[in-house]
Amino acid sequence: MTTTPTSPRRATLGVGVLFFVNGATFSNWLPRIPEIRDSLGLSNDSLGVTLLGGGLGGIIGSLIVGRISDRMGSRHLVVLAATLLSIGMPLVAFVPNAPLLLAVLSALGILDVLNDVAMNTQGVIAQGRMSRPIMNRLHAAWSLGFTSGALVGGAAAAARIGIRWHLTAVGAVLLVTVYTVRHLLDPVDPPPTPHTEHHDAAVPRRRVSGLAVLVALAAIGAIGLEVLPNDWAAVLMRDEFDAGRFAGLGTVACAGAMLVGRLAGDHVLMRVGEHRLLVGAQVLVGTGAVITVATPFTAVAVTGLVVWGLGLSVFFPSLYAMAARLPGTSAGAGLGSMLFGQRSGALLVAVCTGAVGEWQGMRAAFAVVAGASFVLLAVGMNRLRAVVATPARA
Repeated sequence: MTTTPTSPRRATLGVGVLFFVNGATFSNWLPRIPEIRDSLGLSNDSLGVTLLGGGLGGIIGSLIVGRISDRMGSRHLVVLAATLLSIGMPLVAFVPNAPLLLAVLSALGILDVLNDVAMNTQGVIAQGRMSRPIMNRLHAAWSLGFTSGALVGGAAAAARIGIRWHLTAVGAVLLVTVYTVRHLLDPVDPPPTPHTEHHDAAVPRRRVSGLAVLVALAAIGAIGLEVLPNDWAAVLMRDEFDAGRFAGLGTVACAGAMLVGRLAGDHVLMRVGEHRLLVGAQVLVGTGAVITVATPFTAVAVTGLVVWGLGLSVFFPSLYAMAARLPGTSAGAGLGSMLFGQRSGALLVAVCTGAVGEWQGMRAAFAVVAGASFVLLAVGMNRLRAVVATPARA
């Protein structure tokens, strides 16, 4: 690969394509999970345990990604990780038993964290070179890739195309795409941001560690507020609102609103600034959650999920940008801390939501998990903003 940077626009295009590819990689096989379950003869409980492999791999990856990213550089790392994901993803259709599926998913989870950190580092570099916010649009590209992959997977299943042929063909297309855009990426990562106080006195290392904890806590809160409506809205709509075959409308409402919010987020950021954007997003998420939990009407609950999704859309793009600019550490290390919170938080939220839902019902589960997640996010993100520089605005 060339060591000469391409133009900022071409670099942004290359990063955006990698975000799309990453979203499409995992979502292609999600609609075919029932076929995988049946072919391996698994119960739903056994399947749930097996699918935890991705989350466990993600936690392991978050602990090692900082050192790997610093050693390899984000361009080499994202190309390697995206390549191995494109090759490895079809393997889920070939494994003969549950333990091997658990091992494959764990390996894919590790690779996904490496890919995640490297492509977001490239996104922060591209944002700096463009001198205007682009992170929300990059994450919109991921959402678009995820939606597109899910549609392709669903269509392949409906057309009764063999899952092995389907995933192998998709993996080949994604692999070719990665190698087509790899030369557009920036070859040089930025140095760690100096961590100084009054520009002349070094801040103790314990404060760097404190910032890493803050970004991890904020990520736990953000993933809690994202996993809850995306993974459990259909259960809420069915159990609490008796939505029947329209139960999936809640998930679609939140996910669709998130895509719209990410497409518009950078433009709003340039107009109102980061502080107002994040405060407004917190107000939207809080309002949407209260509406969803409190209303007895299905249509109003769906509206609440739309409001929830609009506010939610800008949190992770902002968190990724903050984590990559944590003072006193490299982008890879900062993103690794954030992803440790994100991946471990996703597992924690799944367990807590299921437990509270079984005990007191899904409405109570949404209230408890959303409330705790909101507090973690608000405290962590608002304190991070005080020490992380705001990205350049046009």
